[in-house]
Amino acid sequence: MAAGTNAEAPISYVEAQGWMLCDGRYLGAAAYPELYAVLGGLYGERNSTSDLEFRIPDYRGLFLRGFDAGGGMDPDAKRRLDPTGNNVANVVGSLQCDALQVHAHPYEITTPAGTSQQGSAAGTSISRKSTGSPENPARTALETRPKNVAVNYLIKFR
Repeated sequence: MAAGTNAEAPISYVEAQGWMLCDGRYLGAAAYPELYAVLGGLYGERNSTSDLEFRIPDYRGLFLRGFDAGGGMDPDAKRRLDPTGNNVANVVGSLQCDALQVHAHPYEITTPAGTSQQGSAAGTSISRKSTGSPENPARTALETRPKNVAVNYLIKFR
């Protein structure tokens, strides 16, 4: 990258083309009526001094995950948090925190039994043990996953 260049795409160009960065900002419902009709208060809303404001999603720093919609690919779908993070809700925009699937791995422990009377070899005993589940504060779930947000993938057709 050349010195003095910005690593981010110019937001003004993206917005001039009719797209908006999902950065969690509040917008005036009167200024963006079509967008408000779709999102409403899903991500939050507030009354400002002049207008009702609604919040757009904030997907910065998150992995996006297609909304399961009953497909069975998200085993913890019924435990997702609503887009504000306050209630349990399996909806588009809902959130899951990162988690580690419960698992264990067997390993062998070799224990010397003592010095052999017949030569220099020592007798040994071998036992099998298993690792335990992660200790708290690790979050466990039915799958290993990064923190993610459920979304619908859309394509612009005109």
